Amino acid sequence: MAYQVSIFLENKTGHFERVTGVLKQNGINIRSMTLTHTVSGWGILNLLVDQPERANEALRESGLSSALRRILAFGMEDHPGGLDEILLKLAHAGVNFLNAYGRVLEDGKRALLIVDVDDYELALEQVSKIELYPLNDEMVYGN
Repeated sequence: MAYQVSIFLENKTGHFERVTGVLKQNGINIRSMTLTHTVSGWGILNLLVDQPERANEALRESGLSSALRRILAFGMEDHPGGLDEILLKLAHAGVNFLNAYGRVLEDGKRALLIVDVDDYELALEQVSKIELYPLNDEMVYGN
């Protein structure tokens, strides 16, 4: 089961660097990320890291507001239309997601789509019905 680390950050100089500093000190590698501005000067930083549980613990110990969220990660072809193909499958399965982001695993060959859903168990059931299965943790985290 794969996780992303979500951090609630105030939009001020140095706050993002505080996160990366904690991860660096703990030997945690960022594999992919999104940073979204919300309201009133705050944002959500979603990180795909190689050690999510350890990252969450280290960030919380440093006083940051951090949480683990279960995600679904799917492999796709790294070519024009690769993302469209996987999105069509997810739509066919009825999966709605809160946010999504990607990462190239091997240029011109393989990529990864990370999907953050509201109801993980329901989404897993939906994709299983069409025989679309999330990738294992080793593929997701790149260990």
